Amino acid sequence: MLESALNPTWELRMESRFSSDNPRVFLAVPFSESFQQGILGYQAALKARFKAMHWIPAENFHLTVKFFGETQLAKLEGRILPRLEQLISGKPSFELCFARYGWFGSPRQLRVLHLEGEAPGLMELAEAVLKEFPDERPRPFKAHLTLGKGLKRMEPEDIAANEEALREWQRSGPAALGLPGVDICERITRLVLMESVFTGRAVHYEERVEFSLK
Repeated sequence: MLESALNPTWELRMESRFSSDNPRVFLAVPFSESFQQGILGYQAALKARFKAMHWIPAENFHLTVKFFGETQLAKLEGRILPRLEQLISGKPSFELCFARYGWFGSPRQLRVLHLEGEAPGLMELAEAVLKEFPDERPRPFKAHLTLGKGLKRMEPEDIAANEEALREWQRSGPAALGLPGVDICERITRLVLMESVFTGRAVHYEERVEFSLK
């Protein structure tokens, strides 16, 4: 059962609730199953235009707020979780809406295809968390939901096809590629600390600690 950080007994079960004593964790906005299914149509449209991508399965859709990486349980228990509880739990819930496609990288080296999200409430929470736990290379928080990642090794023809599509995107916008307009929202009532769990080469994300919004 997923524990809330507001439950004072969560500290007693830290070791049993993670897959190792040095889990790979991140703070994220989770989505309902119905929302995840609603995203698949936008992902399918991208699949039709872009090659050599690793497409994220629906059950792994989430929005990362802060990536902590491999973190010792003692640090999670002693500092990270108590501070996240103070920063997040009980704060107002918010509506998170996605209205645009986006991408990271360059036309010759596409790294990520995503949807861009907007929510003032999320921005406030993210800024507070990132101020408390800054990245090694700080950069402005950008709410995005990753749909696909470029493969490390691509055939020349796939690189050329993706470059052509992205150049057209730059000139005329995503509609020029036949991509449908994006308009999907979700009411966010909680954030979660997730753990990346690897099974062979596959990865899935397990919710470990919940921070409830009001």
